[in-house]
Amino acid sequence: MADPLILQIARWCVGLRFEDIPDEVIDIAKTALTDYVAVTIAGSDMPVAKNLQLFAVQRMAQGNCSVFGTEQKSNMAYASYANGAASHALDFDDVSWATIGHPTVTVAPVAFAVAEEQKLDGASILRAYIAGVEAQHQIARWVMPQLSEQGWHTTPTIGVFGATVAAGILLELDEDTLAHALAIAASSASGVRGNFGSQTKAMHAGLAAFNGINAVELAMIGVTGQSNVIESADGFAQCFTGISTLGGAEVTLGKYWDLKENGLVFKQYPCCSGSHPAIDCWDAFLQERSLDADDIEYLQVGVSLLGPRELVCNSPQNAIEAKFSMQYALAARLIHGGVGLTEFTDEAVLDQRIQALMPKIQMRIDPELEKLGFIGTAPVKIRIYLKNGEMISLGNDLAKGNPEKPFSQEEIDRKFMACVVSKYGENRCLHWLTALAHLETATYEELNQLLN
Repeated sequence: MADPLILQIARWCVGLRFEDIPDEVIDIAKTALTDYVAVTIAGSDMPVAKNLQLFAVQRMAQGNCSVFGTEQKSNMAYASYANGAASHALDFDDVSWATIGHPTVTVAPVAFAVAEEQKLDGASILRAYIAGVEAQHQIARWVMPQLSEQGWHTTPTIGVFGATVAAGILLELDEDTLAHALAIAASSASGVRGNFGSQTKAMHAGLAAFNGINAVELAMIGVTGQSNVIESADGFAQCFTGISTLGGAEVTLGKYWDLKENGLVFKQYPCCSGSHPAIDCWDAFLQERSLDADDIEYLQVGVSLLGPRELVCNSPQNAIEAKFSMQYALAARLIHGGVGLTEFTDEAVLDQRIQALMPKIQMRIDPELEKLGFIGTAPVKIRIYLKNGEMISLGNDLAKGNPEKPFSQEEIDRKFMACVVSKYGENRCLHWLTALAHLETATYEELNQLLN
């Protein structure tokens, strides 16, 4: 009889050597961590990030771990909490279709914080990050898309396992202790999609990171969990998805690398990925043809099943709500000329031209796209009905930033600079980019100089 699933995962994670990781996986991980640093520093000024920074000060004002974008320090758990929330605050962070969620913002905060506490190098951060993401995506392959269909926010619900692995590896747990930590994490998993459009959504990422470190520290002092908690009756899979059995579930870690086979999606717009294919084709159209809001009778936006579950704010009144609004994304591109960081402010959302246009934008499930099931790639069909009687059809199956439509290195660097330069200046940004591009050889001293 095969060992319980969590024990198999823990065994692989503990045994993973840096030299066993394919070069392609390391390259993707370095891009992900570059993107993480960018969006975390940029997100550190968002209201939810400020609130979590205050929470960290109240709970743990002293420590060795940096809160990105600030001069604040805390311990591993609370620095990870604050950084996780900041990294997700702009909704500018990467996406995985394995989870239909955001993997890096639950794992990277832990990898950086624990490495800083333990004075570890860049290769250690990479190994912990890769193991954490691969482990959580292994679990996702057993429970998705059912877990998302039940209304759970997959980022924290599955991400807590990746956070636990990253902490466990860097704190040098053996396989049995890491298995107990992962079992504890299963009872810490949470996060409901009903909180989209509020600060709690961004907080979910920090909560998963925080719970991952707590799970490891609890296991280190002897708290135990059941190693079959994923597949058992009343276990994680059954409770979160209704799946009654995981018979035949196989641990393929090391044989199948999700980061290599599926990759990650990097965002060019700081809002829910469910609107990105629509923004892409709308932007391309508006570059070719001048259009005024007064010319429009209405827009009909056909989406797949996930669209109304993620894009829940049809008439947003603030910047947070706007990140989960198809109506705002399309209106902003027409009225403000872009859908970037400067367009997601309360003032931009409340612009009377925006508020007048949004009711003309109707989102509905398209019958053909509905047949594709509960997918995260957000294919879209747009019909533009003009007052002169003309009807224009647009469509897009996949946003730029997906592995099939990748960013160039120049575009990755440009996003980093746009996120970071206003806070740290060009020279420090370039030092960050150099260190992250060669993270596998970066020393603790080099990374510490950047963080402090």
